[in-house]
Amino acid sequence: MLVFAQVSLLENDKARMNSRYVAAKLFFVSAAIFALVGAVLFRRDTIATGLAGTDYLNPLFLVMVPRLTPFAGSILSAFFGLVYYAAEKGFKRPLNMPLTVIHFVSFAVAILCHATLVRFWWTMMNEGSPTGAPIPLLTSFLMVVGLMVSLLAFGVNIVWSMSRAPLVAGNPR
Repeated sequence: MLVFAQVSLLENDKARMNSRYVAAKLFFVSAAIFALVGAVLFRRDTIATGLAGTDYLNPLFLVMVPRLTPFAGSILSAFFGLVYYAAEKGFKRPLNMPLTVIHFVSFAVAILCHATLVRFWWTMMNEGSPTGAPIPLLTSFLMVVGLMVSLLAFGVNIVWSMSRAPLVAGNPR
């Protein structure tokens, strides 16, 4: 009977440990996916970007060059993951999962719309005749709305979880 109690305690502890830091894990995984997508895009036709070797060190090019925008998404995802991890570990309070999902989805929409806009402008400026194609206004609108919803959900999640959520029992690692 004692062995069964020990095993059930270990299973409960393992289940509780796996449910911790879900928001941080979600954003760390998305950072890794963005980095892998960026590496694949960067390896394909790197000469075609027309940039010198020192241009890749310019932080503005992370958001202006289409092949480098996944790296900016990776850096932002890692930042959000670190903040979520530090908030949950430091304050010992669980984060609100619906707000985390809203933050993640709106962040992904904003990054994808930004990549679409950067690709559009990069193509238009390289062709020499930017008057031919219509500007993607819906993508611009979705990017701005996605960014605002993402940042709002992030702020509300941190503030609401730190003030309303109960303390996590036990000694978190």
